[in-house]
Amino acid sequence: MQYLCTFNTLPHISFMNYFAPKGEWTHFRRQNGEYILYYLVDGAMHLREGEKEYSLKAGDVFLLQPGLVHEGTKPAGCAYYFVHFSNICILPFERETVPLEGDADFFQTYEEGGEGQYDMEHCVLPKLLHIRSEKARAQIAKCFDEAIERARSGAQNYRVFWACKFLEILMAISQNSADAAFEAVNSELPARTMRRMEELTAYLNEQYMEKITGKQLEDMLGMNFDYLNRTFRKLTGKTIFQYLGRVRINRAKELLVTTDMKLAEIAMETGFSDEFYLSRQFKKYTGVSPALYSKGRMKGG
Repeated sequence: MQYLCTFNTLPHISFMNYFAPKGEWTHFRRQNGEYILYYLVDGAMHLREGEKEYSLKAGDVFLLQPGLVHEGTKPAGCAYYFVHFSNICILPFERETVPLEGDADFFQTYEEGGEGQYDMEHCVLPKLLHIRSEKARAQIAKCFDEAIERARSGAQNYRVFWACKFLEILMAISQNSADAAFEAVNSELPARTMRRMEELTAYLNEQYMEKITGKQLEDMLGMNFDYLNRTFRKLTGKTIFQYLGRVRINRAKELLVTTDMKLAEIAMETGFSDEFYLSRQFKKYTGVSPALYSKGRMKGG
């Protein structure tokens, strides 16, 4: 189980703290009305949520859904951070692997119904994730500690600080999950292929304003385009030209809200043949026209 999370508003944090019971402890039974995130830093915790049982260990991050009964199944010594939160749009979905940059097939549903800015305002969170990196564990714990200390100090608006720190935590978890999935795929590919994928990604991000063809990429990288495309999608969740289209549209968004350039000029700057093609592609990706998008955003720094 994974979750697509939307970050266009600050989350509401009703409670955040650290808990380390003395001796072995069994989680009490309850049905909560909010999402709850647990980050286990020591020991173990054995839980049942709905009909499914989980055994958590140090380094695990676990997301409890609202509306489901959860309870401990057996005692264990543990120490963990927790946060109760709401006001974030979270869509659960089943997937065997984590989409690294967004999965075009899955997210197309959301793009067709509106502005699909999953690469800018969304992230994917797993139901259960083990954080292997000591650096990442320390980063998450530090965010929790800073947030908890702010509340204990009696600082004004500490809940806003909680919300900001919690977003940092979610993004760290999402990035760690993506890194783990990337490493799993990376380990299956020859070193030469991975170097070509890195070169290709850098080229698309730097030369998006140029005309780019499959033949051109074949010649530049010395590999068959079909193989390049299949491998690129395995790594990123997008085909090469889906990825390039997203890079171009994101750049067009930036120019629309930060400059007074005409649409024809933006098309030229972002690799589209003309303003009409840009307009069609923009609406396909975002669900709105460039003009409506520009009016809905405040220009300036």
